[in-house]
Amino acid sequence: MAQQRPSTYQAGASQHPTGYVSVVATHMDLPPGPFPLDIVSEPDSPLAASFRVLRHRLRRSGDPRIMAVTSPGNREGKTTCAMNLAMALAEHGREKVMLVETNLRRPRLAEALGFAPPVCFAQQMQAAVDSTNMVWQAVAVFFDNLHVLAVSPENKDTGRLTAPNLRSAIDTIRGGDYAYIVLDCPAALGSADVNIIEDVADGLILTGMAGTTTKKHLRKAADHLAPAEILGVVLMNQSESR
Repeated sequence: MAQQRPSTYQAGASQHPTGYVSVVATHMDLPPGPFPLDIVSEPDSPLAASFRVLRHRLRRSGDPRIMAVTSPGNREGKTTCAMNLAMALAEHGREKVMLVETNLRRPRLAEALGFAPPVCFAQQMQAAVDSTNMVWQAVAVFFDNLHVLAVSPENKDTGRLTAPNLRSAIDTIRGGDYAYIVLDCPAALGSADVNIIEDVADGLILTGMAGTTTKKHLRKAADHLAPAEILGVVLMNQSESR
């Protein structure tokens, strides 16, 4: 049974910056659609439990604070993994977690979570170039301590990910006292964007789709990402992820 939560999407939910991040809206509605959000919709499900196990193993293996989630190709579970990992980290309400969409060409995070970003993350990165006191505008999603910076789908392909802009953004977000930052990345193969992203992360999580992703593609992705640290490989099922 889905967990009952308030149904709200309220612009201007907070005008008080948290460090360098201002929560300008809240979103608590579980959206329809193909993306499973079991940590909030089915908290006792095997899928929810698997992400709690992932959280536990990451904490026991150096406790990385900035984690990038990618896969060899598209539609191999990386966005599902990033969302549920971020929710698993945030669900106890003890520490603040930021989920950031760094896939500027194929953004899906806002669709998956069921809201329209009040301000596009790609546009905020561009605006930060000319600002010395940028306050990032995020949305609190499902938990008060889980904040999201998503790319507006209508703005896809309008911006280019650059190393200085991304590093500046992540450094500023870290100044907001976030215990964990989870980066929802583009696919590793066919783009250099993940090589930019890996430089700001403590490590990467590779996802693969059961019955689709081959060992060859996983090895090729790992080679493409070297020398970045691969924190682990998460195998997703077709029925559970997008």
